[in-house]
Amino acid sequence: MTEAERNEIDKLLDDDVRQDLPPAVEATLSGLLDRDEPRLVSLVSDITPDGDYGERWLLVTDRRVATLAPENGKATVEAEIPLCDVRQVRVRDFVGSGSLEIVTEDKAVEVLRFSRSVAPEMQRVQRILRHLTGAEETGEEGRRKGVGLRAMRCPTCGRALARWSEVCPFCMKKGQLLARLIGYVGPYRTIAIAGFLLSLTLTVLNLAPAYVTRYLFNGVITPRYLPGLKVAVMWLLIMALLRAGVSMIRGYMMEWLGGRVVLDMRTQLYDHMQMLSLGFFGRKQTGQIMSRVTNDIMRLQYFVAEGLQQIIINLLTIPVICLMLFAANPRLAALTLVPTPFIAFGAIWFGRLIHRVYQKVWRRYSGLNAVLADSIPGIRVVKSFAQEDRESRRFRRRSTALFDQELQAVKLWVTFFPALGLMTSIGSLFIYGFGGRQVILGMTDVGTLVMFTQLMWQFYMPVQSLGDMNHRVQHALTAAERVFEVLDTQPEIPDAPGSIKLDHLEGRVEFRHVEFSYEPGKPVLHDISFAAEPGEVIGLVGPSGAGKTTLVQLLSRFYEVEEGRVLVDGHDVRDLSLRFLRQQIGVVLQEPFLFHGTVAENIAYGVPNAKPQEIVAAAKAANAHDFIVNLPHGYDTHVGERGQLLSGGERQRVSIARAIMKNPRILILDEATSSVDTETEMLIQQALERLVANRTTFAIAHRLSTLRKADKIVVLEHGRLVEMGTHNELLDGDGLYGRLCKLQSELSKVRGV
Repeated sequence: MTEAERNEIDKLLDDDVRQDLPPAVEATLSGLLDRDEPRLVSLVSDITPDGDYGERWLLVTDRRVATLAPENGKATVEAEIPLCDVRQVRVRDFVGSGSLEIVTEDKAVEVLRFSRSVAPEMQRVQRILRHLTGAEETGEEGRRKGVGLRAMRCPTCGRALARWSEVCPFCMKKGQLLARLIGYVGPYRTIAIAGFLLSLTLTVLNLAPAYVTRYLFNGVITPRYLPGLKVAVMWLLIMALLRAGVSMIRGYMMEWLGGRVVLDMRTQLYDHMQMLSLGFFGRKQTGQIMSRVTNDIMRLQYFVAEGLQQIIINLLTIPVICLMLFAANPRLAALTLVPTPFIAFGAIWFGRLIHRVYQKVWRRYSGLNAVLADSIPGIRVVKSFAQEDRESRRFRRRSTALFDQELQAVKLWVTFFPALGLMTSIGSLFIYGFGGRQVILGMTDVGTLVMFTQLMWQFYMPVQSLGDMNHRVQHALTAAERVFEVLDTQPEIPDAPGSIKLDHLEGRVEFRHVEFSYEPGKPVLHDISFAAEPGEVIGLVGPSGAGKTTLVQLLSRFYEVEEGRVLVDGHDVRDLSLRFLRQQIGVVLQEPFLFHGTVAENIAYGVPNAKPQEIVAAAKAANAHDFIVNLPHGYDTHVGERGQLLSGGERQRVSIARAIMKNPRILILDEATSSVDTETEMLIQQALERLVANRTTFAIAHRLSTLRKADKIVVLEHGRLVEMGTHNELLDGDGLYGRLCKLQSELSKVRGV
């Protein structure tokens, strides 16, 4: 296996495929595995071979693949395949489940069944096994490459991409990466140049005392020339004061430069993420995204502010000191340089290892942030299901994995730097031994030996610093890779060249032979065609998973149609400016999202410079004014994280007020009245009647009674349009809509008994 392949496997291994196994399984594995056999994958699945729910465990090492099953409190091996026998590895998709299959020379073995929740981990196991065995891709997967798997393989080199990455690290050239990072200093080149000149001045001030010290010993102390002592000490004092002053000025300038560059990068990164499509955020965990904006950016600050200039200064200082040493005593200078090749070789070795380790450390940090981002917003669910211990175990597992990975870095540090110190100490022994002998024999003077001693440490310090800088550069490049990975991710839904804005939008919407799928080969919408005239209310009805929400997301261009067209006022939405299109669409969701802030700020979210009287008018239209004025601080009351200080009905009415404030031409209502009591529903319905007036409205509803006044009802089933008409027309037709209405009526009667 090549080093590149090992790196790719390392990138695919994390806590999701290295899960803790029960003691019974561990006991079985202890007798199955060789002592030196590493576990690459230990993963629990949730479906048995016969399709029932139950546990199975998958183990992958560098020698075998095995599955284990529970049996009478123990674990037995169900299947075991040596890696040398593997010819193909494939993942097959079924309805609601899938299977991992391995093909050998004479048979195909279903290694494991799994539910859709485990599918992402199984995709990674498939890629790990392919890297380990060199297994071929099946014909179906080869056909899908570049379409559904475009986020799984690099389009340039074809290598598999890690689940968290959309940019290939092998195609990201380190030199280009460094040049790109330095490019952020460009707007502040004056400060950077001034800081560099101050750094040079500081270097000269650090080297000059060696010559003064030589004069102090040879021209003052040895000849006992007392007047010269005052001059030498005065010069040493002046240089010390200058060093302190220059150091303070330079330090402030460099910290300002680093902070400013980090500010620019963080702002650019956040701005770019605002332009990315929903698919990007669907594939990423919140904690991973937060880690890019916070931790990774901060790791770049030291490198920009200090590291880069320090490297340049060190590279200049080393040859200058060499010239000074050889000018003073060539033989002694040659001995000083003896440890240098060993230090340089050690720095290169250390840099390669630490870069690989830091990549894993940052992934562990992201995983830890992801756990926090999941559990803290969902703390009510955690407590409601009494799963505090489970979340604590999950956090502890991620924290332990981070600790273990950090220890790998610590092992490298505690090995490399003491070894580096030992080599420099050996160099100093050469100088003391050989130089002391020369002084005793009268071949050189004491002042030169003292100067050599001072310069020796100033020579080894930059060499040591370069070794330290090497790992800091690798540290920064690892963080830069992750930041530029996001910056290089292109929006899946870009503005078309020459996109247009309409002077006036009537609100006519037409779906013309629309086809769409989230995954290749699994269509969600099939040949959908219908039109909504300006001002009409269109009801979207159908079982869960029929494609209702997907349909309105295509209208907003959160996703792109694969076939057909979505037209607004006769213009394909792909030809309209994204910003213009979405400004014309208002959305009221089933679970409204409120931002942390005041009620007024949330109502005016779409119109930031709205006047107070406009906010109040929107709240009154949404039947929200009465409860708002009774809040502790009225419209200035903070709603809490995600609006948790308000009830569900209150959040919904604030959401409706927000939509009214935006005054859109097209309105999307996604189950806007579900999960509220009858009185609140009446208030929301009244607010919605005001909201939909003179607007083209798409109302998704499971409670069909709310659609009686709709101009047209579109009934979807399995992604197909099966019925369309008014409420009465569909009832007379005795189709799916009629059956759903009848079923809801019967349920209402049962609940009323």
